[in-house]
Amino acid sequence: MACPDWIYNNRNRVERLWARLKEWQAVATRSEKTARSFMGVLSLAATIDRLKR
Repeated sequence: MACPDWIYNNRNRVERLWARLKEWQAVATRSEKTARSFMGVLSLAATIDRLKR
């Protein structure tokens, strides 16, 4: 195995979260003008995703 299990498991969780966040069009296309507003949309999407689960 190339890396320890805990690294692989965390990487897998991050990739699955990112895939769910990409369902939001604003996150997938990064249609926000500034980095600050993009982080706001990303935080909102992550919070809503967390509340759904």
